Amino acid sequence: MKASEFLKPLGVFVVVIAVILAGTAIVGTLGASGSAGPADGEEIEGQSPDQFQPENVLATSAPEEGDLSVDESGESKRILVDSDHSNQYSQSDLAPLVEALAQAGHEVDFEPSTADDGGFGESNYNATLRAYDAVLIVQPTASFSDAEIAGLEAYADGGGRIAVLAEPPQLTVGTGLSAQVTEVRFGAQDLAGEFGLRMGTEGLYNIEDGANDNNYESIIARPDGSGPLTEGVSNVTFDSAGYVVRTGDGPQVRMRALSGTRTLERRQASQYPVAAQNDNFVMVADTSFLKSSELYDLDNERFASNLLEFLVSGDKDDDVPQGGAASGGQ
Repeated sequence: MKASEFLKPLGVFVVVIAVILAGTAIVGTLGASGSAGPADGEEIEGQSPDQFQPENVLATSAPEEGDLSVDESGESKRILVDSDHSNQYSQSDLAPLVEALAQAGHEVDFEPSTADDGGFGESNYNATLRAYDAVLIVQPTASFSDAEIAGLEAYADGGGRIAVLAEPPQLTVGTGLSAQVTEVRFGAQDLAGEFGLRMGTEGLYNIEDGANDNNYESIIARPDGSGPLTEGVSNVTFDSAGYVVRTGDGPQVRMRALSGTRTLERRQASQYPVAAQNDNFVMVADTSFLKSSELYDLDNERFASNLLEFLVSGDKDDDVPQGGAASGGQ
């Protein structure tokens, strides 16, 4: 083979190699100067606004920390949790509260435990109440009888503590082929009315930044004034909040929703009252803040602790309310 015939293909090969190396060098230079595509997560002008940057994409939840506590220095009290008015709660939801009360030396019953084995709605209802220092009523959907209301009113007048936790009206769907949509309503309006309060007819929402906890229906409320029920509380988050309405001069508002909060149906904005107190009677227009999943959001655990302190800090007379089986529960 002639030398010229051998060198001709070798020259082509060398040129190809040179072109490849030059291209690699150009790419490396562009990358080093920042002209090539940015690393993952860096902003590309016109394509990746700040809200889509990795550090801003993930929603942040309210911090979940704190302790649920009850003062252990007081005398032992007995608390009855109402379970006889189609109450919508599970005992597991209230487990942290029961544990905190037990650790402080208090007793909690979900069913009346008396010598007469009485209960709500029974002829010896007042005898049942006499055995307890406080009553916790969570989202009852069945109404209270006139005798029960009279007994609880006398109970509060005699130093017994009552806390009622309510939810706004909700729609439920049955099962099966003939499933029907029904509305579930708070069943203790008449009872609350005896203490100058009632439950509002709508739920609440707030879409403003900083006024909800990652969900427009998870509103934030703040204390209205100062007092034992809101001591140490700055912000509380309510996931299923309604609002309370004062129908008398006695009740005092203790918590209000933040500005910009609106009703779900009428869209009316106001700083709605979500917790109120009339002496020995407290009403909160939400139940979700007691659930384990929400209890340690914001200052929920502090507000819950104050509510427990309210229940165990009363001074009820032993013979309150009077009456029993012989008087038909009056």
